[in-house]
Amino acid sequence: MTEDKLEIIQIVRNWGPVGGMEAYVWHLSHELAKRNCKVTIICEKSHQNISNSAIQVIEIGQFKRKPRWLQYWRFAHYVEKKVQSLRSKKFMVVHSHERSISHDITTFHTMPFATIKDKSWWKFISIRVWAYLKLEKQELGASHNQTVRIIPVSRVLANAIQKYYPEVTKSIQPSITPGVVSMPARLDRFTPRDGGTIGFIGKEWRRKGFALFIKIAEKLQSERPHLKVLVLGPQKEEVADLCKNFQGEISFEGWQPSDRFYQELDLLIHPATSEAYGMVIAEAMSCKVPVLVSDACGAAVDVSSTHGSVLSLNDSLDAWVKESDSWLNHNQILSSYQRTWGQVAEEYLEQYQQIYQSKRI
Repeated sequence: MTEDKLEIIQIVRNWGPVGGMEAYVWHLSHELAKRNCKVTIICEKSHQNISNSAIQVIEIGQFKRKPRWLQYWRFAHYVEKKVQSLRSKKFMVVHSHERSISHDITTFHTMPFATIKDKSWWKFISIRVWAYLKLEKQELGASHNQTVRIIPVSRVLANAIQKYYPEVTKSIQPSITPGVVSMPARLDRFTPRDGGTIGFIGKEWRRKGFALFIKIAEKLQSERPHLKVLVLGPQKEEVADLCKNFQGEISFEGWQPSDRFYQELDLLIHPATSEAYGMVIAEAMSCKVPVLVSDACGAAVDVSSTHGSVLSLNDSLDAWVKESDSWLNHNQILSSYQRTWGQVAEEYLEQYQQIYQSKRI
């Protein structure tokens, strides 16, 4: 560490723990403040009051939500003016979590929009698509000469960025996965051989693999007649056709914070087809809930043999059912997955220090 107090700008559209990415920035900023850093947040809107003198929030105001691409475009240009104004007075490390323009480091939280290139050619005939691709290239430093350190939240995401933007390969840094806030753990208990509770959590239920989940539930229920299913995300009406063959009990809880539900689960099944990370996986493991996930999930690399299993989406339905049944029958005491936001902050501090030193030379 240098003797100078690090000053860091964090760019995020919504400030506060109001979503996955937003919570990432929120927790990181507070941990940085604990480590003698001065943090400036540039956002559209703050959703939480700040009592920490080491954190300053600058709201630039909310833009019209539609069209969404234009909202992002305006945000990027308004932020750019503010960043240049702040940096004209002193050196500050600029850390973006959005499609901004000038920054030293960006954390990538979602799969690249460039995956659209795998779809039909006609989808490119759109100003929306053109704008999103331009903004994404801009964030990665692929559209100009700026060197940007790219931090993916998982190795899966790093591979995707490299695939669609090979020109920025050298800028991709080791992934920095999210921390997990401590939550009440599932009590150690044996699951009845004729029952148990499996869970699905995901607002974007198609991408999160609900169709496969319910097929697994159907087969499990034939051997476990008292099996219960807990679903957070889709409304019952949205997936009614997919559930018509399931004869057991399904509790649809809508979309709400999942922390109070983990203690009810005996197994979380997350067969997502595309998942940059998958925070519910880490949270479930932290609560000592076993997990069964697809290898398309970024968090799959954190699933040890004491926390659950990882399968391929190419594996048979029977393989998924067998593995689910095995975890419902397990009798070992599970360990709790641990990763603090303090660890996340320390990993970023290493990146900031390298940027700071290179700018001071």
